[in-house]
Parts: sequence; C-alpha cells; structure tokens
Amino acid sequence: MLDLIEKIDLDIQLKNKVIDLAQKDRVKILSLAEKCAGGNFNCLRFKDDLTRLAVIIETAEYTLEKYRQLGIPEHIFIKTLDDIRIWCENNDNKGLANYNWIKNHLNCELFRIGRLQFQLFKCSNKLLDYSCFPFDCGENVINIHIPQGEKLIYSDCVASLKEAVVFFNKYFPDYDYRYFFCESWLLYGDNCFFMEPSSNIMQFSAMFDIVCSVDIDKQSIERIFGKRQLNKKKYQENTSLQRSAKAHLLNGGKLGMGIGIIDKYDMV
Repeated sequence: MLDLIEKIDLDIQLKNKVIDLAQKDRVKILSLAEKCAGGNFNCLRFKDDLTRLAVIIETAEYTLEKYRQLGIPEHIFIKTLDDIRIWCENNDNKGLANYNWIKNHLNCELFRIGRLQFQLFKCSNKLLDYSCFPFDCGENVINIHIPQGEKLIYSDCVASLKEAVVFFNKYFPDYDYRYFFCESWLLYGDNCFFMEPSSNIMQFSAMFDIVCSVDIDKQSIERIFGKRQLNKKKYQENTSLQRSAKAHLLNGGKLGMGIGIIDKYDMV
C-alpha cells in the first residue's frame, strides 16, 4: 500500500491517517481487500469512510496487476485512480464514502483517458425509449463520464475520445460496441437558453447527437449551486454560470439532463 498511496495525491493529513490505520489493522484491511478484489464490495457497507479508503487503496494493488496483465500503461492506472482523491475531497477528506463508484475503476471497467472517463457499459435501462437510439436495449456501449476539477475544453475532449477509440481497440479488442453514450446535465437541451454558444459546456454538448432531454434537475442543481433552495432567489451568484442559471430559473426556465451518443467511427 505504501508505494501506491504515494501515487495518489491525497490530502497529507488524510494520507497519514490511512497509513496509520493500515499499519494498525493490517490483517483486517488485507482481508477486506481480498474480498473486494473478488467482487464483494458489499463487505464495506457498514465500515467507516477511513477504513473504506484504506481497503480500496489496498484493493488497487490487485487492479494494478490486472493492468499489467492487459498491458495497459501504468500512467492510465494512476490517472484513473485520481478519482479517489476527488471523492475524498468531496467528503471533506474524511475518507471514501462513494466506494460503489470506485469499484468500477478497480474492476477494470472504467478508465480515465485524457480529460474524460470511459466505462464498459451494457445499456440495459428499460425506461429508455430505444426507438430513439441506433442500438437496442442490452447492447454494449462506452459510457462517458466527466470528472470534476478541470475545464471542459473542447479540443481536450475530442482528443480524449480519439484516444479512447484506440485504447479500446488495443486493450479490449473483443468488446463489441459502436457508440459512446453520455447521460449528463451538460447535455440538457434547454441549456442553450442561458448558456453562450461559445461556452465549454455548449461546445461539449455539440459533440453529441442529443437523443433526449428530461426535466430531472437533481444533478444540475448539485453541480451548479451545490444544493437545492426552496426559494430560488436564495441561489448563490458567485459565478457567471450560477448567475445565468438563476436568472433562467427565476424567469420560469427549467434545468435537467440529457442523453447523447457519438458514433465511434466519427472519432477515427
């Protein structure tokens, strides 16, 4: 663990706490990590967030070995695991609460390639209207996620997608897919009513064929304002996005989320 934890840019105090815990409860941490490596992440359900973090980092040692077997470069492994730092920061550096998300990374099902994350994903949501999609329910796609913390620059996203096509062709040649799939507040159709066409979000959205939009605003409220306010006038206005989104809401507009797809052959 000590070698790996130095490669994850955790808060220094949190890192020291994890190291102390791992040394104190070494047998327990190793036992839980072995269970997680075998797919039983439910063993962390009733553990505290610091223990979860220690176990997840220990489990990552198993993941690193999988990377080596697949021939995937270690720099992608380190970049992918940076999500652990992000989610710890979101948890006030108390440890890792969202271990159910990080298990995708440890199972070699999700990878950070450039600016974006890409997940091997079977699109099986039966609530979707598949008559709007160029694929059927249950087919393979590559699910795109947008990790927080960096600007969403159009050229970086294009480069990331192009690299992803090469990556999956090389390391997962038997994974049969054609489309990238993204479900995000960034793709909501009505964003154009309060965002400039030249904004990073609108340029990102323009990369996709937007299949549908729904007025489910939980994600957009969290990402733009942090938390919901019953009185819309109380939303903060610290950024230009907050100011324009607040004005949009006060004028009767809505926030939501959209689903978009990209044909991988458009990225070749």
